[in-house]
Amino acid sequence: MAGNASDSNDFEDLEELDPAEFDLPDVEEPSLESILKENNDDNADDPLMPDFNDYNSDSSSHNTPSKKFASGYVGKSELDSLNNLKCLETMSIKSGGSYGSSATNKKKGSTQFHGPVLAFYRMQALSNLIMSSAEKINSGRPTAMAVSQLIAIGTTHGLVLVFDKDQKLAHALGSVNVGNKFGPVTALGFNVDCDRLLVGYARGQILMYDVRSARLLRTITDAHPPGSSVLHVKFTDDPTLAVCNDSGGSVFELNFKRVMGVRSCESRCLFSGSRGEVCTLEPLHINKNIADHPLRDRHLLAMGTLTKVLVVTLRPQIKVLFSHPLKEARNLKNMPLLSWQLSVFMASNVRSIDAVLLFARGDVMYFFQVKADDKGYDIQFTPIRTMNITYKLINIAWLNSKTILTLDSTERLHVIDADSQTELETVLLESVNLLYNSSTFKSIATGGNVSKALAVIGEQASYHSFVPYNGSVLLLGESCVYATKVRQWNDRIRTSLGWPNGHQRALELAMSFYNGTAMSVVGLTSDVDQRHALVSEKILEILVEYVDLSMTKLCPDNGKLEILIEYFKDVVPVCVDHCLHIDRVDVLCGRLYQRFKADCIAHTVFLECLEPYILDERLKSLSPAVMQDFVKHYEAKGMLSNVEACLIHLDAASLDLHQVLNLSWSHGLFDAILSINNRVMADYVGPLTEMITMLSSAMSIGSILSDKMMNLGSKLLVYISCCLAGVGYPCGNLDEDTTVRVKKEMYRCLTDPKFNGFEQEYPILKILLQFSAAEMLNVLSMAFSEPEFQGEDGSARVQQIVDVLLRIMVETPGFTPGQIGTLFVFLARQVSERQHGQHLRVNKLLIHQIVEYLTTPAAVQEDGAKHEEKQQALVQLIRNEVIGNADDYERLVVLVDRAGFFDALRLLHGNKRRFDLIFETYLKDPAKQSGAFHYIRDTLNDKSVDDGEKEMLVQRVSQNIKRLIDIDSDETANLVTTILHGSLHEIATKLKDQPQMLYFFLKGLFNPDTSHYQDVDATSLNDDIAAEAPNPYLGDVEMVQVYLTLMCQFDRDKVLPFLKTLESNKPSNSLDLVWRYHINEATSYLLEETGDYAAAFKVLHKAAKDKLGKFVERCDHNLLDSIPLDKDTLLDEAKEIVQDAISLCQRASSKLTDEQTEKMWFPLLDTVIGPRKAVTSSRTILDRDGKELESILKELEQHVLTSMMSHMSLPALLQKIIQDPAFDTGNFGEIKDILLGMLESYQYERTLLDTTLSLLSRDRHESLVSLKKSVSRGLAPRSQFCAACRQSILGTTNDKNRNIVVFGSGTVYHESCLKFDPSLSPAVYETQPSLYESPRRTRKKTRAGTAAGELKPLEKCVLKERKQYVDRNRQVNNVSKIFANGKATKGGAPSQNQGVFRKDGSLFAFPVAEYSEANKTSDVDSYTSKIRTLSLKSGEMKPQDFKLSVAAPTKIF
Repeated sequence: MAGNASDSNDFEDLEELDPAEFDLPDVEEPSLESILKENNDDNADDPLMPDFNDYNSDSSSHNTPSKKFASGYVGKSELDSLNNLKCLETMSIKSGGSYGSSATNKKKGSTQFHGPVLAFYRMQALSNLIMSSAEKINSGRPTAMAVSQLIAIGTTHGLVLVFDKDQKLAHALGSVNVGNKFGPVTALGFNVDCDRLLVGYARGQILMYDVRSARLLRTITDAHPPGSSVLHVKFTDDPTLAVCNDSGGSVFELNFKRVMGVRSCESRCLFSGSRGEVCTLEPLHINKNIADHPLRDRHLLAMGTLTKVLVVTLRPQIKVLFSHPLKEARNLKNMPLLSWQLSVFMASNVRSIDAVLLFARGDVMYFFQVKADDKGYDIQFTPIRTMNITYKLINIAWLNSKTILTLDSTERLHVIDADSQTELETVLLESVNLLYNSSTFKSIATGGNVSKALAVIGEQASYHSFVPYNGSVLLLGESCVYATKVRQWNDRIRTSLGWPNGHQRALELAMSFYNGTAMSVVGLTSDVDQRHALVSEKILEILVEYVDLSMTKLCPDNGKLEILIEYFKDVVPVCVDHCLHIDRVDVLCGRLYQRFKADCIAHTVFLECLEPYILDERLKSLSPAVMQDFVKHYEAKGMLSNVEACLIHLDAASLDLHQVLNLSWSHGLFDAILSINNRVMADYVGPLTEMITMLSSAMSIGSILSDKMMNLGSKLLVYISCCLAGVGYPCGNLDEDTTVRVKKEMYRCLTDPKFNGFEQEYPILKILLQFSAAEMLNVLSMAFSEPEFQGEDGSARVQQIVDVLLRIMVETPGFTPGQIGTLFVFLARQVSERQHGQHLRVNKLLIHQIVEYLTTPAAVQEDGAKHEEKQQALVQLIRNEVIGNADDYERLVVLVDRAGFFDALRLLHGNKRRFDLIFETYLKDPAKQSGAFHYIRDTLNDKSVDDGEKEMLVQRVSQNIKRLIDIDSDETANLVTTILHGSLHEIATKLKDQPQMLYFFLKGLFNPDTSHYQDVDATSLNDDIAAEAPNPYLGDVEMVQVYLTLMCQFDRDKVLPFLKTLESNKPSNSLDLVWRYHINEATSYLLEETGDYAAAFKVLHKAAKDKLGKFVERCDHNLLDSIPLDKDTLLDEAKEIVQDAISLCQRASSKLTDEQTEKMWFPLLDTVIGPRKAVTSSRTILDRDGKELESILKELEQHVLTSMMSHMSLPALLQKIIQDPAFDTGNFGEIKDILLGMLESYQYERTLLDTTLSLLSRDRHESLVSLKKSVSRGLAPRSQFCAACRQSILGTTNDKNRNIVVFGSGTVYHESCLKFDPSLSPAVYETQPSLYESPRRTRKKTRAGTAAGELKPLEKCVLKERKQYVDRNRQVNNVSKIFANGKATKGGAPSQNQGVFRKDGSLFAFPVAEYSEANKTSDVDSYTSKIRTLSLKSGEMKPQDFKLSVAAPTKIF
């Protein structure tokens, strides 16, 4: 389809709009030349350009294959890459706003609003002329259409109606007689200059007309085979070259010549329909303005078949450039579609115009860039994207380089943005009655001799009724013509006003034009400033109209205040947002504000809506009138904090200073006062002085400060901190000069003893210290990190402030001890931090006072933060060697220990290398007691610590072993065994009087979960799997016995798991221990290990009986308080012990006789049946509880019976149940459930067994059938002569070579010829293979002297088959030996010879009788019925190589 601009004349000149129906401006379509002259940042004019730029520069960012397909057919690997393209970069269509849809989308959480994109209208004059021509000149109904500077419409009577740009009939080409002779017009095509017209007819003829003179120039009757219709006929850019496509699916090239005034046409077949029927074709047209385009003289032609798309060049020679398969090739209803478009591409900051090929079928569209070198020889097709849609396509066209128009099978037009793959609009063709080319594709005029595929496609073929040209698409109906094109941007905005919520929708659309995010934009300049100017005027126009309507027509009439407030809260933000976005605050504060001010409710809502915009700093200035009203409104409502927040963010130039400052001072808006003075008057000290005076006056009264004064003091502290740091208050930054000036002024304020006439010394600093000493000192601490307080000069400034602080707080009264203590902490930090050439001059007495204060315990409990703050200050002093020297070490240790500063204490001991004392500090420190173990381990492994120091540490650890066990017994055991290497017996002796502590220690020693017995070598070999070495202490039987005794006392549940880990290292009295402490599970386990299953069962049986009895008793309400445990606990314990008994019986059943087994199972069954009988006969238990208990006991019985079934015979079990006394007085209903459960389990197992046997039998039968079928087929020799000796194989029975061997390939040999002969074959076997080894694995290479390359082909074949024969013989011998050995082990002897063959990787052995005339025709079934299988993976034999041996058994096989 000709989607390119082929001439500078615009198609809109040809269109005639109905003014009564549409009020649309003309569309000025940009030419390709104008596109080239546009700026690089004009993304709106070419939305494809961003994707193309990214693709050319970095294709990986879009998951696009970077491979380019050069000239020629696409290879298999390239086809695979193309087939994967859909998976790599397929994007589904995003549904956008559609024509006529409700305007309910919001800015957030919804798709972008695109407005009405298409202008769709009827070409009224042209449509009237079509209908009148049918009546006046009998032209018939329309059949096909071509569009260029003129419009040509073919008819059913063979006429062609040509219309000019004014929709007037210019010519009526042809006549009714032509139609009677050639049939209806089926295809039309203008040349580039629009002076020639090719007309194709249903019966295969092609006519050429001179459009200007309406003269017939050529009649072409032999361009293609007769008997087929013309589907397409189109000119290329060369006026002497055209192409046509007939209903046979073939494509022909038409070359027009004129020699000595005689016009002729030469036809050449480009593509035969026998290779695939071409349904559509499209030549690439290059605009005349691009004279030097490399593809101009190549004349590219795209052809679409049912299965693929082809692109060929027609000049200088025919060459296939590109081939791509189409999706849904089997669906005949989906037709191939083609369209070309020239687009601007960017590569390495160089613009180029390349062609884009769009082709589609079904619901998939493919985009490829076609790029050529400067000379047009190297033409490459690069995939851009694959697009999935949700409907079936019947036509596609480019509206411009960024917009695609598609037509689906339900006659809906879809406008799609090619860049974002977003659907912009959908239009239903209700009144067009679109014309389809079904009769042409069915070739009815020539007898319907077309394929079924073309006939099916013709049902919805619209190739000649959907025609694009120069940014528009014309649609041919049965009696009319419609046109569609993209609306201009201002027309889209204006049309949106008629939609629901039209003004808000129009503003949203206009804002997308303003931001450059709109899609398919036409008529808007690419210059950003010009675009902003044009669109902003349009936005203001709509806003004014919107406000007027909102205040009048759209305003609610019911008059409720709440409704009106909510209504204006929706209206005002729209105006503010748009005015701020286009930077037109003057209109917002001018015309729009005056309109809202007319209504008191709207005025109030407007002023309150400004606040969030001011706080977000989106609105930085207001007109004086609006600002005055804003302040008055908030002052009247008492929302002064809101006013203060807004004043800080507003531009000071827009403020009425007198009004604002008076308001701020009168209502205590201190932030506003400071901010305005700083920004407007650059005064940073004046407001501070006034506020300090206010704070001092309030503090001098002596009462508790008011909230206002507390707020003032806090703000002043922050203000001074900001000034010393050089940042704006309360927000913002200062320029460099202002920063330096402000810091100097603030430093002078703090250090001036008689500042600004105050009576007291250092008034600013003293007043703020009295207000909050801690916060003021924090302010100074942060300020000291600034560059002005670093270096020699900075240290002098710090020293001056420190001297002032000491003079104010220490030398003069007025401060509490707590405030002075805060000063001491501050000084400690500064003294310790100001080292390395920046010392502070502080006398020793003051240092002692600081240390005394820091280490003196508080009278009341301090919080953790305060305590840690003091400790860190002391640590810094010690670390920087301000304190802690040899003279005051002892005194300092006492002070620090008294204060509980363990970090500082460890630091002091560390300086003296007293590692043993450091260890004791860990024991004293509750927060770091667990760190003692790591410290001991690290210190003892530290090479810098000498042996004497380590010995002192070990002694200290030994003295505190009990405290370590209290902290962590596992870690203590780990430490003792791995690092300290202490004696267990010695430690056990120390802890003898504390058995529970000894148990915890031994638990850490013997616990298998600890990691200190890990095998280091195994861990180093594999970090993921750490092998666990055996615990060496398990060999100490005495300690194991002590640990087991303690475990029986303190942790009974761990006894049995521990005994299982001991294996053969159990103490001799283990059984006595667990029996003494009544640990039944462990007792049973030990008895079971000795083989005394009866005694083990007796223990568990007694325990189960006791547990069940207690449970039944607990369920009796009369004994509610006799059993301390609850029912659930007793039931769980009973179930657990019964399960243990069941497991024991199951394990013992395989090792005991049936009688012994019954003596274990039946008492257990009696144990669970007996309580249920007692329950049913009891009268003291309530009915509800009795039923619940009976249900529990019945469930337990069923579990025991189910467990017994697989270990006892069913008759014995049934007899036991029937004869049980528990059921002697009952009826069958009582045991019905039990019996049915047993029978169901039996039936299930029986069914499972039968099914398994059935599956095995079926598989065996299928294998035998397949085997019999395989071995029963004979092999036919290809020759009557032996391949080795070349002698006939048809010898007499007396010949030595009576036995023959036939291979699967048909080659035949005498048996004797195949025997291994070293002189004939260079292959040797140095060693005989083992019985289970394949000869193939032991085969050696041939000797160098007889290389395979020196043999003739026949010799090679003989050599190969000889070797195969030898391998098979050896394999048969090996398998026969296996069978013989197997029989010998069972005492049997082989009764007959055995053969073997291979199938599916297995060797099959079978009996073979000795060869004789009598058994020569033995039935094969006699062999196959006795087949045995041996799975041996050896050799490379094939089943067919052994078929002969079974079909006609010989002594060989």
